[in-house]
Amino acid sequence: MLIGTPFFFIGGPGYYSSRSFQAAWNLGHVLFFFLFSLWLFEQLRGRKYVWSRAKSFVYVFVVVFLVGLLVEYLQLLVNGRAPDPFDLLRNQLGCLLAFALVTRPPLFSRHRWQVLFRGVVLVLLAITLWPLTKAVFDERLAVAQFPVLSDFETPFERFRWMDPRQLREEKEQVRHGRKSVRVQLSTAKYSGVSLFHFPGDWRGYQTLHFSVYNPLTENLELHCRVHDLLHRTSGAGFHDRFNQRFSLAPGWNDLVVSLEAVKNAPRERSMDMSRIHGFGLFVVQQPDPLALYLDHVYLSR
Repeated sequence: MLIGTPFFFIGGPGYYSSRSFQAAWNLGHVLFFFLFSLWLFEQLRGRKYVWSRAKSFVYVFVVVFLVGLLVEYLQLLVNGRAPDPFDLLRNQLGCLLAFALVTRPPLFSRHRWQVLFRGVVLVLLAITLWPLTKAVFDERLAVAQFPVLSDFETPFERFRWMDPRQLREEKEQVRHGRKSVRVQLSTAKYSGVSLFHFPGDWRGYQTLHFSVYNPLTENLELHCRVHDLLHRTSGAGFHDRFNQRFSLAPGWNDLVVSLEAVKNAPRERSMDMSRIHGFGLFVVQQPDPLALYLDHVYLSR
């Protein structure tokens, strides 16, 4: 508990951290408050007048909730991090795990009720572990699929993209394989989608390919951008990344980007092709919302 306490306020995942690291870090709340609940319960057992199991559970559960609220408030004061209600739920899960699996005597005197309680808590734990499981699976899959960056054939690929809520699996308009994604765009000044989680070492490859379906009856201007790690950490200037415009004809468009052009795009340096950190597609100030279809993003030699 002493080792873990500072990590409520220092360290942690950043904007570009891997999904697995973000999910694993969140699980620290479960572990910390599991240990905290055990410690608090042992303090109660050491009292001269021992409380009932139910009263001890309610006391520990409420204290965990209040301490969790205090931690969220202190995080806001110390580093400006907005309170996360899911962290509070993870805290309470840690408390439930302690009473379900470790504390003696058990919470319920009847065996069947204790078994049911344990079963419910383990289901909640499985739900909490699901984001980490999903992230690890897709990160390993992304490495195995490379140089395909995203072909949308597997269940979790859309979570490689920023804001996957604007992506929807599509089986009608498909360019390659069995699936593509429908990308919902708005009337904002810049509306688009960005690939965030992917293998970033693009050395040895010559071209970037992707297919985009334009449902309109006239051409549509689509902007493409690529940047590396240094771009992100040095101000993210417009002339420090790769930018290219495409005129999309109605229907499917198979688009190609020269990675040599990407490498030479920054005005005062060369792009670090071993640490590519972002690929994005966007439109500018559309009069009406529209949806494009995206498929088969890959590199080739």
